[in-house]
Amino acid sequence: MFQSSKVVRRPEREWIAWRTRIAALISTREALPCVLIITFVTRASYALGAWLVTRDASVFFEQDTGSYLAPARELLERGTFTVGGQPELQRTPGYPLLLTAGLWLGALVPVTIAIQITLCVLTDLGVFVVTQRLTGDRRAAVIAAALYAFEPISIRQVATLGTETLFTASVVWAVAALIVYVRGASWRTLAAGTALLSIATYVRPAGYYLPFALLVLIAVTAALRREWRRLPEVALATAVAIAAVLPWHLRNQALGFRGFSAIAAVNMYFYNAAAVQAARTGMPYADVQEALGYRDAGIYLRRHPEQVAWRPGERFSYMGDEGARIVREHLPLYARIHAAGMFRAMFDPGALSLLQPYRLYPARSGVLSRIVSDGLASGIREVVRTNAFAFSLLIVLGGILVALYIAALRGLLIDQRYLDPGALLLALTVAYFITIAGGPIAVGRFRHPAMPFVCALAGAAGRRAAHSSPNAHHA
Repeated sequence: MFQSSKVVRRPEREWIAWRTRIAALISTREALPCVLIITFVTRASYALGAWLVTRDASVFFEQDTGSYLAPARELLERGTFTVGGQPELQRTPGYPLLLTAGLWLGALVPVTIAIQITLCVLTDLGVFVVTQRLTGDRRAAVIAAALYAFEPISIRQVATLGTETLFTASVVWAVAALIVYVRGASWRTLAAGTALLSIATYVRPAGYYLPFALLVLIAVTAALRREWRRLPEVALATAVAIAAVLPWHLRNQALGFRGFSAIAAVNMYFYNAAAVQAARTGMPYADVQEALGYRDAGIYLRRHPEQVAWRPGERFSYMGDEGARIVREHLPLYARIHAAGMFRAMFDPGALSLLQPYRLYPARSGVLSRIVSDGLASGIREVVRTNAFAFSLLIVLGGILVALYIAALRGLLIDQRYLDPGALLLALTVAYFITIAGGPIAVGRFRHPAMPFVCALAGAAGRRAAHSSPNAHHA
């Protein structure tokens, strides 16, 4: 009987020993540099592997890459943000500016991907900083950074000529500054973080409302804690956020467009409103887009001959207004479409896109259109039928993603960490990007800027007492 008990307990002792070794390892000063090296190696290996397998630089291009390259080239050649000599309204100048480095050096793809790998390493360092400021625990911060080192969407997007990596790096460090502020730093830190968050909007307009949402949260928590001195500081930061985006608003208004980026109007008309019409009529989603004139200005102008004489900015304004009108008139229907998109953005593990640069899955498979038209089950059946390996990877990465979400939720809930303004900043940022990602074209990559904060909260689950940090009550 004694021997039997000893055998049962041995695995437990071994598990405790392994936990002790791992805890000691991540507590060392070398742990963070090692994690950052892993972050670099995983991204560089993935990108290099795609090149070695295909020997084709086009695998690093996505559908929207050309729309950023065109203004980047004219920035270099003419010093103007134009396409074909005409002011560009759909794209903002942040990412085209990054592309100019590779264009100028004559090595667009390697230079851009090298910059993005560096930005991704800096993002992971930001995850460490955010988690350490949140928990006061270096080990929890190292765990969070290690989780992000293997985050699939981040690995995939670093090897794509797209906005996600630059935008996410900016957002992570901006939110890090806001957490430092709620931990007791001066108003200058709040202003700097807000400015960086607003400037990130020039990279990806999807972040337009985030600084204002986070500032409202900071103001509300300050009022609840009767920290009245913070309210003028929040007001000043709000003025900074407005000042950062106002010049582009004024520039676009002079060109006839009411808004920050015309891509929002295009999405509203050709995606959101088209999805509503497809659902109402039973027509395939892609057919409705084609009938509206998506990617064919001739079809669009035949439908709206009065707009031939209009300026492009005025046409975009019409698209935004008309698309919004259709969505408002069928709001319950669109709400279901948007919620389905949020679900996809949140739970699509990114397995299919991860395989595409290696040509293990077609870049334009039509799965998304099938999902929009016929439902999620139809899209999954299509993957099962055409590529068993892709489906298997989908299941494995999906399970890991769910486990990460569970850990993040635990990190938010234990010891009532959700009462900590720093944790609330992370939770609101995640909720913002998941919410704004919804709609008919939502896929896993749309949650890219949310994942550093999911990893931070998951890392915080390893620290039971966020509020025991000496800085935690400064918020």
